[in-house]
This record gives sequence, C-alpha cells and structure tokens, in this order.
Amino acid sequence: MKPAKYECRLCGRIVCEEDYDHEKKLCKVCSSALCEICGKNLSIGYCMVCGRSGCEDCLIQVSTVSYVCKECIRKGRYRLARKTVS
Repeated sequence: MKPAKYECRLCGRIVCEEDYDHEKKLCKVCSSALCEICGKNLSIGYCMVCGRSGCEDCLIQVSTVSYVCKECIRKGRYRLARKTVS
C-alpha cells in the first residue's frame, strides 16, 4: 500500500500517487467529475444539447431536470423560452 501524501486542491482529500492526477493537481474522483467546459469546478449535470458535463457557472437550468450550457445558448443551438406577461 502506497502512502497518502498528495492533497486534492478541490476537496482537500489526501490520496496516494495512484489516486492523484498530477497535471490537474486533483484526486482521481474530482478529476473525473470536473466541468468539461471550464475545467475549474465540479460538474452538476450535462448539457442536453452538446452532452458535456458542466458546473453551476457554465450551465443554465431550463427545467427541473435539464440543463443547457451557456456556449450552446450563445451559439444559437438552443433558445430559451421567453415568458409573456398578460
């Protein structure tokens, strides 16, 4: 068993070399759950248009269970429904 000597910069977990991503300075768990859009935060869901995982900063919740990334909205791949005032 290898000693736990590397600290994850996101969760603070101390892990051994086998469970540490030296390039990202993250434990393997955080590395696999990282936002695919910005690469800074942990993901909370997937964009229903492009399929990438995203964090709270990169995704917009469009229903109780669906998200679209800001990039897909910006590029016109998805249009947000506008509420009309009666």
